[in-house]
Amino acid sequence: MSDQLEKILKKSMFTLGTFIEKVIGKAKEVKVQTSIRSGVQPILSVESLMDYPKLKELIDLSVNKIMERYIPDLSGKTTLELGEGPAAYGSKLLARQAELAVAVEIGGGSVGRQGDISRGYIVRSTAQALPFPAESFSYLLARMATPIQGDLSRALSEMGRVLSRGGQGVLVDYHPFGLYTKRGSGKLRPADSMVRRFEDYYRICKAANLRVVDVREVFVDETMRGQFASEEIQAYRQLKGTPLLIFIFFYKSKK
Repeated sequence: MSDQLEKILKKSMFTLGTFIEKVIGKAKEVKVQTSIRSGVQPILSVESLMDYPKLKELIDLSVNKIMERYIPDLSGKTTLELGEGPAAYGSKLLARQAELAVAVEIGGGSVGRQGDISRGYIVRSTAQALPFPAESFSYLLARMATPIQGDLSRALSEMGRVLSRGGQGVLVDYHPFGLYTKRGSGKLRPADSMVRRFEDYYRICKAANLRVVDVREVFVDETMRGQFASEEIQAYRQLKGTPLLIFIFFYKSKK
């Protein structure tokens, strides 16, 4: 290669590199200006904005609000609640005239005794290996928005097994489009979770002989503002309008 050609190439590469740097720099500048004008902030995960006790507080509040409206009349029915301990809905299910209310504490975090509590029973187990015969319950409430949910497909398979024909239930889970961390040790949903989008719930339920009949979503909205202390308002503003939970209502065919 001649010295002249080498000089031309070096000059061309320098000019091209300088041009690209200017374009990238300009793009970054425009992005920053746009963010400032629109008030857009960097997207942070739920886990980075609040600790788990605060998130659980929001989850429990949301589940209570939805289930107050959607627990049906349970006259003469046997019911099963699954969730991170302690059991939360036994009294509510019995208040809807359930004949029997059983709660499985999948985390074993409760200090309550196992056994009979006013026609309600508390059992410590896992959602993936429920210690009950097939078709034991006619209504099921699964509070699975917890970091100890385990394999959700296996859990739903067990729910389908213990739910009687004609029975119904609801699965509560982290919203698949929520701002939850997708990777790393701090993520709430298990690394091997098969849920990535809405369609996955239909597929997993179908495999468990359950038919999805309704879906409800909960977003972080103005009604939750009061749950944030003054020093937590920035986290609330970051999360406002984002999905928090999904409720999958299902039914087991009589055939």
